[in-house]
Amino acid sequence: MGGAAVAHGATAPWDASLATDKREVRPVEQRIHSFPEVLPLTAAAFTTCLHWDPVREVTKGAGHTDDWKLLPKQRPLPARYLAAIAGGVGLCVVLPYAEEMIRCVRTCRDRDTDHPR
Repeated sequence: MGGAAVAHGATAPWDASLATDKREVRPVEQRIHSFPEVLPLTAAAFTTCLHWDPVREVTKGAGHTDDWKLLPKQRPLPARYLAAIAGGVGLCVVLPYAEEMIRCVRTCRDRDTDHPR
């Protein structure tokens, strides 16, 4: 999780510099993109709070690999709950990324039309 947070943090400024060189990046878009920047750190903080003892053991070098195995829940979550989460992810994650991809494709297409090679 720490490695993912560092990698994500390192790529965010690079991504922003690429975007600002190619097109106008408005303040609303900058604000929207700042939210995903904190997600890996938030996930690590929540995991640390919820599983303090195993995290502390791992940081001391005394942790066991069994502490971090992904295991199925003894009582699985209800299907309606999982469907609601999937809907929220689709609405708040997939849809905005798809919209941005469409804008990027249009921008590239328009640029190629305006300046043929």
